[in-house]
Amino acid sequence: MGRKKSLLPILLTTMFASFMNPFMLSGVNISLPDIQQFFGCSATLLSWTINAFLLTNAIILLPVSKLSDQSGRAKYFKIGLYLFTLSSLAAALSPNISTFIVFRAIQGAGSAMMQVTGMAIVTSAYPPERRGVALGLNIGSVYTGLSVGPFVGGLLTQLGGWQFVFLASVPLAIVAIILAHINLRDNKDELIQTTFDWKGSLIYAAAIVGIVYGGGKILSGYGSFLFATGLLLFIFFLRYEKGIQSPIFNVTLFKTNKLFSYSNLAALIHYTATSGIGFLLSLYLQISKGLTPRDAGLILVAQPIMMAISAPLAGRLSDKTRPGLLSSAGMIITLACLFLFSMLHKDTSLFYIISLLVMLGLGFGLFSSPNTNAIMGSVSKREYGIASGTSATMRVFGQTLSMMTATIFISMLLKDQQISPETTDLYLKSMKISFILFAILCIPGIWFSLQRNK
Repeated sequence: MGRKKSLLPILLTTMFASFMNPFMLSGVNISLPDIQQFFGCSATLLSWTINAFLLTNAIILLPVSKLSDQSGRAKYFKIGLYLFTLSSLAAALSPNISTFIVFRAIQGAGSAMMQVTGMAIVTSAYPPERRGVALGLNIGSVYTGLSVGPFVGGLLTQLGGWQFVFLASVPLAIVAIILAHINLRDNKDELIQTTFDWKGSLIYAAAIVGIVYGGGKILSGYGSFLFATGLLLFIFFLRYEKGIQSPIFNVTLFKTNKLFSYSNLAALIHYTATSGIGFLLSLYLQISKGLTPRDAGLILVAQPIMMAISAPLAGRLSDKTRPGLLSSAGMIITLACLFLFSMLHKDTSLFYIISLLVMLGLGFGLFSSPNTNAIMGSVSKREYGIASGTSATMRVFGQTLSMMTATIFISMLLKDQQISPETTDLYLKSMKISFILFAILCIPGIWFSLQRNK
């Protein structure tokens, strides 16, 4: 009992930070129409209020996972908290869309530091027989943040504007900073003394920028060139990492550890197929269905509530049975929901939408905790930072690809127009194409997930 008590403050601290990140992300999704109206920006530029956050998130995750193994996970967790707090305040005071996007990018960097170190801190603290429960609770707090975010974000937007969503996160972040300084300490015995791969980090960052920024403008010649350059740089990055002694991305681990590689590929595909849903449905409910931000938030909350309920239960089950079976079942449910979402139209009933969101939440919860447990349990203790960083990178890269896909189809059909009641038909068409593509993506994801059982 004494051990359980000593570990609880660590878990509660990481859970609080895990709650804060998705609370902000889902709250911003609900306030998107208000942000668009305030800054008078196009639909494509509006998507960059999400893409900028995800882009820096993806760039920072891998380097910080390596640096935290060398210099201390608690240290970078606290740095991330400070960056997140200050950028949240600055974003709320932004005078124009460009400044706002810059501070969203900084916020994404702070968020990345918390994500990658928080998961490694929990995994390192808990023994294998209790790790699934701890990771399940940590992931459950993520989904609790996603649950509260849409409703609270919608209510704050309706009461005082989108700025209130960012201002509300500041006191939460201050509490998290206090908890981190009280409860988190670095264990010097777990630190790895090795050189840091600065060259690989820069190549990786350039590749991600090219893929994401170029992908968002892929319909133009300039965008296609950037996207192709990003892909070539990423291939070069993988070859480069294979040949150095202390890489930020362990390519060899992917080749030699099938459980690790299949679990990460399943995660990449699952997040690519699902992460754009909140963005697409938030605009659909408020512009096509004419709902207020508060009411749209109440509907969207159905998915993360089910995720918050199912993730800890699935985490507990994954300690006793094969994680691949649970996560495969979750992805099959996700595929069915995405296919049904592609049938949405102007007159679709709210009951139908809520029912699908509940099913999607169940599928997501069944997938995420067992899959994370499989990833973290497939490596040695000294590799927890790298494993956590790789897992988080797959998630964020998947989220980025998902948003990029949605942005491409919106740009293709709406061009530089704003999303409004007059352009609803075009928006619905772009949304349908996105959902069909996301559903198709789940098929190879299910295959990778099932392969782990062999």
